[in-house]
Formats: sequence, structure tokens, C-alpha cells
Amino acid sequence: MLAPIGLTVYSRLNHLKRTIDALKKNTLARDSILHIFSDAPREGDEEAVSRLRDYIKSIDGFSDVEITERQQHSRIKNNRGGHQYLLDKYGKMIWMAEDIVTGTGFLEFMNNALEHYRDEDRVISITGYTPVIELPTGYEHDVFFLRRFNAWGFGIWRKKYNMINQELDQNEYRMKINDKRFYRQLVSNGQDIPEMVDREVNGLTDALDVKIMYRQALYEWYTVYPRKSLVQNIGLDGSGLHCGVTEKFNHDKLWDKVHGFKFSDEIQDDNRILSANRRFRRIGVKRRLVEHMRRMREHLA
Repeated sequence: MLAPIGLTVYSRLNHLKRTIDALKKNTLARDSILHIFSDAPREGDEEAVSRLRDYIKSIDGFSDVEITERQQHSRIKNNRGGHQYLLDKYGKMIWMAEDIVTGTGFLEFMNNALEHYRDEDRVISITGYTPVIELPTGYEHDVFFLRRFNAWGFGIWRKKYNMINQELDQNEYRMKINDKRFYRQLVSNGQDIPEMVDREVNGLTDALDVKIMYRQALYEWYTVYPRKSLVQNIGLDGSGLHCGVTEKFNHDKLWDKVHGFKFSDEIQDDNRILSANRRFRRIGVKRRLVEHMRRMREHLA
């Protein structure tokens, strides 16, 4: 059984049209169920949301299209309510936002990976996005592993979702963050992670991806990445609620592979890939890292 596709939408109609056009070109689109979760408008956004809702009623190209229109605005409740609905009904899902453009092999890769790693305790999620890094010369597999969740088109199973969709324990965090080995694991997948976890623990954010990344460092859980990106996030243009303007994460082109993905069961860190990922994410992080360390010292004083 193919995983259902969950798509969270709000008001960015032009982004959504590009997302749908690309998704319909996927090899498994016509065999897949698309569930669209439309958040209710904030004051002033009524017309934009109404136009988008008119459009989603016209979408075809999938085995079925189901639409949920929320009556109260809440981005978090719209997303997590959608997560829970799909996982309770199907046991697994592929989740996207309205600004995620996919390669034609995205659904094939995600479904195959969800099946391959279904019973692998060390794998917590699948992602279709790959950072802009070079893999080591001679790297043979179509996947690699990082203890860093990525939500730009991700797949997950109900059992594993329920393990990570919980609030972080502040006391546990304060104890673990002073453990040098744990801190090294946390920053090994990006120097920006400790700052995000710190904000999450102190109630400044409510971000599922941050909750997951903290537990990935704690329990050595991995996310499966494709060797080349099957996803382009087109929302980093200032139109999104939490995203600025950057081209740093953009790929010149997406992976054109659609069949025969080669998965690896050597689920572990590859220090060469870890280093490349850290270098990629280090740009622009240094100033924020210094400020984060200052805040940490204040919290722990």
C-alpha cells in the first residue's frame, strides 16, 4: 500500500500550483491518495485563502483527493492534526507543504524507503531533500544518513512519530547539555541545532523538527537522505511565515532517477558527509552561535 500524501496549505496559490504540477508528474502520482489540509485565514487573508480553496477543489491526477478545510486558524494544529489523522488511518505518510517542488522520482523513493526501513529502529524518518554538498568520491549508495531531521517532504511511520511528538523535558535537557559527548553529537549534524533546541526547551518555539533532532542526538536515530535532492523548497523567497530570503538551499536541478533506488543497511555516521554538512550549514551561523552560548551560560547560572 502506497503511503498517503499529506499536503498542508494556506494562502500561497502560485507556490501551490508549482508544487501540484511537479507532484502530478511523479511516477506514482495516479496511484496515490492526496490529502490536503487547508488552514483557516488570519484576519486580512480571507480572500487569498478563498482563492486557494477554490483551486484545490479542481486538483486531479491522483487516485483520490481529499480536502480538509479548517474553521479556526492554527498552523500547528492544522499540521499536527493532519499528521495524526493520516498516521492513525494508514500507519505511515508522506508530508509536504505548499512550497515543495519535487522530482519525478520523489514518491517512488519515499515509498520504497518507507518500506525498506519500516522495521529498522535506528531510522526515524525519510526525507526527499539533500543539502547542497558533494558526497565522497566513489560513494556507492543512493542514500546516506544524518542525525538531522528535514521536513521538506518527509516520510514517517505512526509508531516512530509517536516516539518523537512529545514535549522536551527541560530538566533532562539541562543535564544532557553539560555532557560533552552529547553536545558533540548535537553539533555534529549542525552548529545551529543547539540554539534551536535551547529555544524549544525554553518555550520560545513549538517545532516538531527541533524535537526530533534533539532526540536523534540523544538516541542516535537517523534520517535517510537521497544522494541527490528530489526536493526544491521554493518558499525561501520571503513569502513564508518563518523563512527569510536565501538561495543557499537551492539546487541547479533535481535528481532525475525514478526507479531502482539502492538502499544501504550500513546505518551509521560517515564522517566525510558529516563534515560536508557541517561546512554547508556553518555559513551565517557563527554570530548566532556566540549569542546562543551567552544565553546558555545565563540559563545555567
